[in-house]
Amino acid sequence: MLPHALERVPDWAAAWRRSGRLVLLLDFDGTLAPIVPHPDDAAIPPATRAALERLRSFAGVEAAVVSGRGLADVRLRAGIPGVAYAGNHGMEMQGAGFERVHPQAAAARPLLEAVARRIEPELAAVPGAFLEDKELTLSVHFRRAPAEREPEVRRIVAAAVAGVGGVKVTEGKMVLEVRPRVEWDKGKAVLFLLDQLRPPAGTPVLYLGDDRTDEDAFRALRQRGGGGEGVLVAEEPPADTAASSRLRGPEEVGVLFAELADARRATA
Repeated sequence: MLPHALERVPDWAAAWRRSGRLVLLLDFDGTLAPIVPHPDDAAIPPATRAALERLRSFAGVEAAVVSGRGLADVRLRAGIPGVAYAGNHGMEMQGAGFERVHPQAAAARPLLEAVARRIEPELAAVPGAFLEDKELTLSVHFRRAPAEREPEVRRIVAAAVAGVGGVKVTEGKMVLEVRPRVEWDKGKAVLFLLDQLRPPAGTPVLYLGDDRTDEDAFRALRQRGGGGEGVLVAEEPPADTAASSRLRGPEEVGVLFAELADARRATA
């Protein structure tokens, strides 16, 4: 069983005090914001936002939001000023002094358009399922569809990408994603962001995420070493997770921010 992240707060606060820096890398859906039936309704709870603002008021705290959503979408919904954003699993990123769109992902846009044209008319027959076009990726949501229609959704997506060599299908929580077949994921995005932020050795770097796509970031931090850790936001962690600790759900994310702030103030 993974230790609860609140048990790690004293160690993280001590490392923050020694290094002078704390880096927070934050997934959005299922982490900062609870999972909701429709992605347009996702929002950061006021208590979580207030705790994050308090934590960021301390010197040396830097943050980035790393999401599967499109960059413009996650910037709008997170609405956290002064942080870096990585959208579409890091295929598009923006922060102080840098802006990057993965060139191969951008070049694959015509392929995604062709796949979308195949999916949409078929998916229209499945109540509650819908296609979200995020420019660099496509998401097929079926959380609100009848459970017995899930195999049909999967067949529709598989048929749409069949023979399209430049894309691949990945899975999230009740969503199938069609992505360009490029060597890029949240793990590589996190390493790119850390190259921009340049935290000194020993800085606690915490990546909070809830989904299987976040495991790429957990693994990247574990391999990088030097104070990076994954915090899984899940009631029941999978046995093969690369995270080092966990929170039970998004409602505990704000609690972690508050506990970090309290611990830092106590050692100031």
